[in-house]
Amino acid sequence: MEDTKSSVTTSGGTDGDAVEARFNALCKNGLSLDEKACSNATKLFKETKHLLTPNVSAIGSGTLEEAERFWFSFVLYSLKRLSEKVGENTQHESDESGFSLCQILRATKLNIVDFFKELPQFVVKAGPVLRNMYGEDWETRLE
Repeated sequence: MEDTKSSVTTSGGTDGDAVEARFNALCKNGLSLDEKACSNATKLFKETKHLLTPNVSAIGSGTLEEAERFWFSFVLYSLKRLSEKVGENTQHESDESGFSLCQILRATKLNIVDFFKELPQFVVKAGPVLRNMYGEDWETRLE
């Protein structure tokens, strides 16, 4: 387990790139997101990626694979909720892109109870990034 954790700590190395590649594959293949949604998801993922590594043992069962699945779900859920609440027109665009929490959880093989049990940890860790990207009221909009 220690080897797995240390191999992902190189945020700029190939292991970090592999995590990003898996996230992009989930967006494009697992959820069939359009180019704009995929780009926005990747941007949020890149901004929070450095937070994943030090928190692997605190997320889920502590395995790298499960922590990644939770993190991917958190990023996509945050993107969905925060972008759909920006304005009335944006809600239509988000709904048309066709991804929901159910689809996110199905693609990442997580259940809703575990997801919402772990979500507060993500909110605490990624809060400053979400505030910078989505404004001061991000937490209210995420609820």
